Amino acid sequence: MKSVVQALQTNLRLRWGGRFASTKDVSWHTHAATEIVAVTQGKCRIRVGERALDGARGAIFILPARVAQYQETLGLAHTTYIGFDAPPSSITDNACVLMLEPADPALQWIEQICNSQLTRPPLSDEVIRLVLVALLRRLAELDAAIGIQVQWHPAVLAARGYLETNLQQAISLVDVARAVGVSASHLSALFAAQCGVGPMSYLQRIRIEHACWLLSNPHLRIHEVANACGFEDMNYFSRVFRRRLGLPPGKWRLLLRC
Repeated sequence: MKSVVQALQTNLRLRWGGRFASTKDVSWHTHAATEIVAVTQGKCRIRVGERALDGARGAIFILPARVAQYQETLGLAHTTYIGFDAPPSSITDNACVLMLEPADPALQWIEQICNSQLTRPPLSDEVIRLVLVALLRRLAELDAAIGIQVQWHPAVLAARGYLETNLQQAISLVDVARAVGVSASHLSALFAAQCGVGPMSYLQRIRIEHACWLLSNPHLRIHEVANACGFEDMNYFSRVFRRRLGLPPGKWRLLLRC
């Protein structure tokens, strides 16, 4: 898969955001911008050229600009959609559908971007761009994972499972390697080859993604979110969060409330 670095370094421009709820089909049409459609209820099939992509609740369709599409609505379907200008990349050039877990932050980010167009005053262009960057990065990761899912090394699969179920714990590379039965150096090499980052960088990333989700709960204080994601030092948590998403946790929470 091509790198999406170019997309992440270029100012993205949001064109529209909206919601659809109907039993009717959407006839053939094209858009001048890339469109992302998230299915929030029901099922639909989107035909792109000669391809037919099926999606149910939790599915995200990525539809390239200037390509004819037809949405076949299978019963009552609800979708949230956004359109945006983006430079070429594999995630925006090729039509595809990705299935996400209900708690995946990408689904929340799509809703937030859509809300920014349906509420007044809208979010600033800079905040929208930051959320779009996070969304594209996450979708690129999911797309890459699907492409190599049958090739995962058993130690990498086991290590990912260990990390994802121990987010709150203090974990070292040696701990992970011991848990999956390989040396720390071998695990690091395997992980970097298949995931593009080492185990500890992967752990930090999924901790921040989990923090994004927890911050939507207004009853949790920010230090409680940090602790729940394995960060004992609030200052360190804030620095890591800002480095990955461009905003400190407090401002991100305000964004979610808009």
